[in-house]
Amino acid sequence: METVFLLCCIKLNYQKTCIVLRGNHESRNMTESFTFREEVVGRYDEETYQVFMELFDSMPLSALVDGKYFGMHGGISPELSKLDQVDKINRFQEVPLEGVFCDLLWSDPMADEVANAKDYIDNEERECSYLFGKKPAKKLLDQNNLMSILRGHQVQIEGYKMHRWDGPASFPYVITIFSAPNYCGYYENKASVLIIDRGNLSLK
Repeated sequence: METVFLLCCIKLNYQKTCIVLRGNHESRNMTESFTFREEVVGRYDEETYQVFMELFDSMPLSALVDGKYFGMHGGISPELSKLDQVDKINRFQEVPLEGVFCDLLWSDPMADEVANAKDYIDNEERECSYLFGKKPAKKLLDQNNLMSILRGHQVQIEGYKMHRWDGPASFPYVITIFSAPNYCGYYENKASVLIIDRGNLSLK
């Protein structure tokens, strides 16, 4: 709860420059599975929990960063071709089990060794959405004049992963950023943040 309170305070103080995106855990299903509902109801009450859910329902699903990068929690969708499609989604609801809304919060990039061979395959690990490869990522980037897809959703031991599907020297189609160190007290992973300053990218 303190994490959400902190994010709300940052958003209130920096309303134009802080964008808090919705992830797959900002849903009724996931808050019940991962004990957030239990924490809120135990410390406050059911009414407070419902206020949190209304807050989560209001969060944007994606963001255009620096005019060149498409940011979301999960990944892209076979039903998404133009970014303005996201603006037409009614986000003020529970996360659906399929469609663009679902995929923006749940999909993942394929492993590098197969990303050039397939477009989309079922995401069996998540039990919903897809794994996406190079071809659909490149198509979405080209159609919208973008450079890369920025997302989280997967633990990375080094805190990030550059998905360089055109070779090790190429610019990454997808950049995964994971900012929670030692996730769940188990992974012993580093955390990272991506900084974009005057068009230059750096990781810390």
